[in-house]
Amino acid sequence: MARRSERSRSNQDPSMNTKESQPTKDAKCTEKFLVNGDSLQEKVTSQRPSKKKKLGNHHASTYESNDHLPKIEGILERCQKSSIYGVAQQHAVDRSESTQFLALRTAFHLSAVPNTLLCREAEFKKVMEFCKDCISSQKAKSLYICGCPGSGKSLTLEKVRQQIADWAKEVGMEAPKVAVTNCTSLSDPRDIYHRVLDSLELRQTHATSQISHSSCLKEIKKRLCKSDTSRGNSLKRMWLLIVDEMDFLITRDQSVLYELFRLSTYEGSCCILIGIANAIDLTDRFLPNLRSLKCEPNVITFPAYGKDQIVTIVKQRLESVNINAFQSFALELCARKLAAASGDMRKALDVCRSAVEIAEKEEKETVLSNGAMGSHTKVSPDGKVIENGNMKLMSKDQADCAMVIVKIDHMAKALARTFRSPVVETIQGLPQHSQMVLCSAVRLFRKGKKDALLGELNKAYLDFCKANAIHALGPPEFSSLCRVLADQALLCLGTAKEDRLKKVSLQVNETDVVFALQEVRFFRNNLGS
Repeated sequence: MARRSERSRSNQDPSMNTKESQPTKDAKCTEKFLVNGDSLQEKVTSQRPSKKKKLGNHHASTYESNDHLPKIEGILERCQKSSIYGVAQQHAVDRSESTQFLALRTAFHLSAVPNTLLCREAEFKKVMEFCKDCISSQKAKSLYICGCPGSGKSLTLEKVRQQIADWAKEVGMEAPKVAVTNCTSLSDPRDIYHRVLDSLELRQTHATSQISHSSCLKEIKKRLCKSDTSRGNSLKRMWLLIVDEMDFLITRDQSVLYELFRLSTYEGSCCILIGIANAIDLTDRFLPNLRSLKCEPNVITFPAYGKDQIVTIVKQRLESVNINAFQSFALELCARKLAAASGDMRKALDVCRSAVEIAEKEEKETVLSNGAMGSHTKVSPDGKVIENGNMKLMSKDQADCAMVIVKIDHMAKALARTFRSPVVETIQGLPQHSQMVLCSAVRLFRKGKKDALLGELNKAYLDFCKANAIHALGPPEFSSLCRVLADQALLCLGTAKEDRLKKVSLQVNETDVVFALQEVRFFRNNLGS
């Protein structure tokens, strides 16, 4: 009878449920309210029962329905501190961060073509004027574009191809037929004839393997030299043929290259040929007979990108990301290194994307580490800090600083992956005072000097040590240290009767010194100022 009465009271009284199940149920309910964006206070008020309710055997008094609000608010407080709520908030922030990293990686991908062409306006104008002149005068000509890898040649021609049709429409002329052929995938240079026929849609048969190279070349000449007056218009339609990576067509007798440049010399030809390659002297060294054949092309040279141009283009790529993604010194370090090495913009984009990947990996490791320690702090783009599920506001400057994703150490690691220089390894293995002398030399020669007296470098070294509260070496030890650096080809040391009158200059690039010493915060702070 006693057991039966206990079961009866347990079924009638909800408060006799187990302690383990009740908080979990309340937490789930509260989490549901939070996800739906509803106020718990409004939920309780709208669903408030009108009857009195007995809370248990051990309580003799009865409570009005609104008296149990403190209990539910306590449940809300426990749920906010519970792992369920914290994990949900953490995953939401991590998803936002993953989106930001994905946007950054996409922005630096080579396939992401910007809408506006920067730092190549002059070259773009020259190519456009060349094409406009050929179309308006109905004359076939050839153009050779050369420059270092990653100097914007292909990107500029892509913009020309897009805008030349709009220009022709504006002036009331028929847009030229455009064909772009990349020679890197050709197994035989003579396959360019097949590719031209396919790209210009001139092939009359689909039996590709049955057509010889010579037959393809004859068909190209026949069609490109035929005037298109079928519409009763005296103006013929021009054909714009863009051959990228033209240096892959070099053969023993250069017959393929000669035939391509001669397409614009035949009577009645409507071919505008634009060849693109890296070699600046390709036409002079490999095609010396172009002038005698009267098919010598116009030449436009694309210079390598400079430091400021690299910074401008990288910032353009970041316009779609509404956060301060790169630390200013990190971006400057990348631009200086790439501008001094090659000026290759494609390599600069690869380095930036690699730095983003390094920062993303580090961030994931930090999240996992902080999750294990029970701490998790994130910054949202609107300046709110999420710390352990609690949100607070911060100033704009603090938010901008906290939202930086790629810092200078990330960029240094990315550059180390790309550039493996023995000079950098030598500088990193030097004693501290030798590194301080190089650091002083970099700061001294930043003022526009190419060389200085050893006494001036000694003074810069003493000022460096004094500013950082470090005991400096004496004049004899300093001179001996500079001779060692000169033996390692890091400094160039002249001759004089007195050591202080010897001329000294940096034998290595400034960016190599900055890059080698960026790992140490002490040098990073001094070189960044």
